[in-house]
Amino acid sequence: MMRLGAILKKARGTESRVQFARKLGLSYTFVRAMEHGLRFPSDKVLLDIADRLGENSEELLLAAYCDRSPLLAEVLIRRGIPVPVGEEEATEASESTTLQPQQNPITTQMPKAIRAHDPF
Repeated sequence: MMRLGAILKKARGTESRVQFARKLGLSYTFVRAMEHGLRFPSDKVLLDIADRLGENSEELLLAAYCDRSPLLAEVLIRRGIPVPVGEEEATEASESTTLQPQQNPITTQMPKAIRAHDPF
């Protein structure tokens, strides 16, 4: 799976961002910010985007929520659920479909007290 910005860029293809924004019924600046991972749409907007693009709404929702919360992505990884990977992580992910918790930078950056009480 890809991150939300990558999904939107792929769906836009060669279409200009202005034309793409019009097709989605959103502003150019909001679409640009979503593509760059700077803003995240509400669930309603995500569902509207999926509908207008003919994309899988579950994939868009999962991508957006994993972008919003790296800790959620970590929990999903630990449970064996595939999560979106960014372009910079795609090479590593192609070698292994899931990250091992001890290799994940999110886990190592958590305060020790949180890691000690982690139920996963």
